[in-house]
Amino acid sequence: MPSQPPPKWISLAEHLRAGAPAARAPEAGALLGGRLYNRDLSWLSFNERVLEEAADPSVPALERLRFAAIVSSNLDEFFMIRVAEIANLARRFPARRFADGMRARQVLAQIRERVLRQKGRQAEVLKEILSALAREGIVILTDFTADRSLDRELRAHLPQIQLIVRRSSEPLPRLHGGGIQVFVRFPREYAVLHIIDREARLIRLPSSGHAQRFALAERWLSDRAQEFFPGREVVEAFPFKVLRDADLRYRPDDEETLEEQIVSAVERRGRAKIVRLEVDSPEYSEGAMFLATALGVDSAGIYRFDLPLDLRTLATVYGAKTGARLHYAPIRPQTPEPLRRPQEIFAVLRRHDVLLHHPYDSFDIVVKFLERAARDPRVTHIFHMVYRTSRASPIMEALKEAARRGKQVTAYIEIKARFDEINNVRWAAELRKAGVRVVRPLGGYKVHSKLTQVLRQEGGAAVSYLHLGTGNYHPGTARQYTDLGLLTCDETLGREVTAYCEALAGRRSLPAFDDLLVAPKNLHSEILRLTREETRIQRAGGSGHVIAKMNSLVDPDIIDALYEASAAGVKVDLLVRGICCLRPGMPGLSENIRVLSVVDRFLEHSRIFYFRSGGKRKVYLSSADWMPRNFYSRFETAFPIKDPALKKYIREVILANGLADNVKGWALRPDGAYARVQRPSSADEIRSQFVFEVLAGKHYRDTILEHRIKPADMIQRPS
Repeated sequence: MPSQPPPKWISLAEHLRAGAPAARAPEAGALLGGRLYNRDLSWLSFNERVLEEAADPSVPALERLRFAAIVSSNLDEFFMIRVAEIANLARRFPARRFADGMRARQVLAQIRERVLRQKGRQAEVLKEILSALAREGIVILTDFTADRSLDRELRAHLPQIQLIVRRSSEPLPRLHGGGIQVFVRFPREYAVLHIIDREARLIRLPSSGHAQRFALAERWLSDRAQEFFPGREVVEAFPFKVLRDADLRYRPDDEETLEEQIVSAVERRGRAKIVRLEVDSPEYSEGAMFLATALGVDSAGIYRFDLPLDLRTLATVYGAKTGARLHYAPIRPQTPEPLRRPQEIFAVLRRHDVLLHHPYDSFDIVVKFLERAARDPRVTHIFHMVYRTSRASPIMEALKEAARRGKQVTAYIEIKARFDEINNVRWAAELRKAGVRVVRPLGGYKVHSKLTQVLRQEGGAAVSYLHLGTGNYHPGTARQYTDLGLLTCDETLGREVTAYCEALAGRRSLPAFDDLLVAPKNLHSEILRLTREETRIQRAGGSGHVIAKMNSLVDPDIIDALYEASAAGVKVDLLVRGICCLRPGMPGLSENIRVLSVVDRFLEHSRIFYFRSGGKRKVYLSSADWMPRNFYSRFETAFPIKDPALKKYIREVILANGLADNVKGWALRPDGAYARVQRPSSADEIRSQFVFEVLAGKHYRDTILEHRIKPADMIQRPS
């Protein structure tokens, strides 16, 4: 018997024009008592700290909405990457234990418990935020009572919607991960409505009086499902979405190029295994169970909340025209006085190094450095590494211009940067077309270094000018993340960066380095050596001190070295924004270690490593966190700060204020929980991000460089 073609998606408008056919007949915590916390449960603790920013009534209402949206996007990525990986380990290696001692299935069970609590809390917080916004004239409709006038408005503004109707015995259509759907159940059939443009689901309605009005399309469609299927009995209707495994599987030794494999793998994401089914409904129902069964999702993979799906869309309201009190005051990135004349940038760097602190210092400084290099007739070579950048990137345009002007431009574009693969493949093609030499991707490793080298002919010799950074060359995130960058023409660093770039471009083994710490060559071993040197100094009667700022601390060897240092009496101060597997404050193990996390307006992203080193005070900035992947499966760099004034500024202003933050700081306790740092009287408040913004406006860097004022004398307190 010939097979019947599968039913096709049609538009909702086509469905309504055709008319509906007649109805057919019938927590457990991360702490296990050992030396390490579980990394994934520690990450969930970080997301809870973000959620607390959304819950804080002292935070402006639209900023609270933004934080609530970040919680959702963070969780989605966590499931697509980490939960998918852990579930795969549970299937393939059920007996294997993680470094903290738990098996994969134990971790999955605790993740589910924590996420259920976290999403329940998020639902409560969102209601508070929507009420606060409504009081300020921004109404976001998520529940709909009978209102014919409103219904007419919403029908007139509905986004493009596709639908498919099937018998209950027929399989579900293919559902792309992350899309917003509405499931409608009839007695012996079901329908799926798919909102094609996820962002368009937030409908902006004509203003009513002074109120700006928005509505969520999928919730209205669910409430009004019977109107769209008048010939059927609607049993239930609710919005849902699925998340799929986002891991890319490719073979570096395959006959296809790595770029071709990456593009194919990204396309396959839409068919990957489902890791979470999320249902927006007040209660579990037969329809939700039907969906889970049809999608092959077990009970651990279905999550039901009375909470709108994917709050990232709601965050678009953030740009609504409102009173200033609903937002933080806009940041005004500064340009230090010596850099306001881009044509003199090389002369400035010959006099002294320049430290940039984003977003307080403008990222345009970095852009102008590249643009100046592209146009300077004495510049002969440019080497640039890109991990993530924007779709419209002034940095990439500068590289293309440099190539058109006859300079030798070499770029490494990391096409394996997760979720930026297609954008980076596109940029690689554009740069090649413009005459840039694009280094063939390294299959087994990601290149995560953030560096640019410019070679300029001066006095018959090639002088190296560098930008070395902790963050991506992305103008958008440079206004949202805190990062550090160094502009320098240090000869030794220039020579070593040249050797590093040539090794990657030529696919050769990394050479030895004196100044640079490079993964997978010597970064891990040098961090261990520097930490153990503090221990040796302390035991010899000296004073050891380690300060480190990073996003994640996971590596067991580094953690053991820090425990050993603490046991010897070394003072260890850690600023860890997210994952921290180390347990601080444990008698005999880590009583000299404190761990703080700052969660504020900007995402803390810079990595700083400070070692007192017997008074030499070594300071490194880096692209790497202290995680096994950064040490062993990525090319990373950590570079020293040599200028004594800049070194002192990093230690006594950036690190000191971060560690002293008693407004947005959280302290990790020995039991694994985080508690807000106790806030003293308002006169003694220190909010580190506020301090850095104030200092940038005072052009503090000129003062430090030219007059060598003590950085501690310029620490500002928020009023």
